[in-house]
Amino acid sequence: DLDANFFQHIPYLKDWNAQHGNADLVSVAAVHIEPLGLYSKKVTLDAVPDGALIAIPADATNQARALFLLEDAGLLKLDVNRADPDIDYSQITDGNVTDNPKNISFVKIDRPQLAASLDDPKVILSIVNGNYALEAGLTPSKDALFIETADGNPYVNVLVVKSDLIDDARVKKLAEALTSEETAKWITDTYSGSVLPAKSGN
Repeated sequence: DLDANFFQHIPYLKDWNAQHGNADLVSVAAVHIEPLGLYSKKVTLDAVPDGALIAIPADATNQARALFLLEDAGLLKLDVNRADPDIDYSQITDGNVTDNPKNISFVKIDRPQLAASLDDPKVILSIVNGNYALEAGLTPSKDALFIETADGNPYVNVLVVKSDLIDDARVKKLAEALTSEETAKWITDTYSGSVLPAKSGN
């Protein structure tokens, strides 16, 4: 019944299409990213203890995203080539960790519960999606110990339609509005870095 949706990133879209018999949903435009952040109520990033338990998203594509964030934060290394255009994010797990100097272990939690895991005495750090962080009263741009950037990020949220609507005039008009300078400024002004407009190259 819907002509378009706007809630998902490309790795999720690819995984959904594959899981639903190669469905024909396609991305029309990259709009914004709700940055994934690394949070803690117990430690700072430069004082992560040996053997720390980190809560990460349980779903496949966001689990990969969390591991990339930990790699960017300098806490581990993965055997994954991010430049590979055919990378399958749904297949990346903690089994791809090749260097783990802090002996980090992971607990996989459904995304809506990750912010609450910050109060679990066993969990030292949690990786929380931006929307759930905001709902929990966190300000990602201020409270995250480490946070994603939008530039070149495959996890920007995209406008999605069925392939037969990709050239529909209504869809093109919607895409133009969502990617306009005015919309980018509104996102920046409204969310103060906790939601970021997509950059060129996404």
